[in-house]
Amino acid sequence: MKKNSINSSMGVGYVSVMIIFASVCLTVFAVLSYRAAVSNDSFNRRSGDYLAQYYAADSKAKEILAKLDGMAYSARRSGFFEDSFEAASEELEGISLSRVRGGLSVEYSVTINEKQKLLVNVVFLESGGYDISLWQSKTFSSDESDSHINVWDGNTL
Repeated sequence: MKKNSINSSMGVGYVSVMIIFASVCLTVFAVLSYRAAVSNDSFNRRSGDYLAQYYAADSKAKEILAKLDGMAYSARRSGFFEDSFEAASEELEGISLSRVRGGLSVEYSVTINEKQKLLVNVVFLESGGYDISLWQSKTFSSDESDSHINVWDGNTL
């Protein structure tokens, strides 16, 4: 009698190894995809938090600007713009005034978060209106040790 045998060039062991390899690859890709999704979610949450903080600071800066504009309007009507405006603006904290040609320059800042501030510089004109010359967020380092890098001076070993 003849034996029924199948001669195959690929054995069962090779197929098993390929299936195990494919399973490991798919598992690695799944883990990497999960980590990317978690990272994107974390980034989006931080970005949303920062935007909320920025817009809150922006709104507060606009409120201060509106108060200053009202004070400038009243000061123009009094006839003594610079003196009246300086006296009226003393009630606001954190306001810095300086005289410039044609009006007064006002600087103030609003805190966005513990590391950033919104810097504002506005020139109120005697003739009416104002020009915003600076409306910018700025990062400040609260820890002085981060800004100093220890570099070897070459004298000691």
